[in-house]
Amino acid sequence: MPRGYRQIDHTADLALEVWAESEEELLAAGAQALTEIMTEGARIEPRSERDVAIDGIDAADRLVQWLNEIVVAAVVDGFLFHSAAIQLEPPGRLRARVRGEPDAGARVVAELKSATYHDLELGRAGDTWRARVVIDV
Repeated sequence: MPRGYRQIDHTADLALEVWAESEEELLAAGAQALTEIMTEGARIEPRSERDVAIDGIDAADRLVQWLNEIVVAAVVDGFLFHSAAIQLEPPGRLRARVRGEPDAGARVVAELKSATYHDLELGRAGDTWRARVVIDV
């Protein structure tokens, strides 16, 4: 199954369901979803790179921290996610080289505040990784 996402009805916030064949692809799909939402689907060019390091307590914490890195990079630094080479280590470590478009903060038209732990779900069902995460808007 290819990776993807869909928005889920949720009161006052935005909820996403994300799926992919690996945890790394799931993280990339979540980052792509947030970027598409913030930019209303604008095309992002991979013109620059930045490194991201996360030391979460577990995979779910790593997911929330990763998504928040994507939001902060866009809203504060104007760096929009395009793709990433992601390496994971248990229980919650992530090292990534993120490619994206720098100096693009003006393209953020829908500001998101942060990914939350509320109703957070992350797991593997067969060959598919799935996550449900609520985004504070």
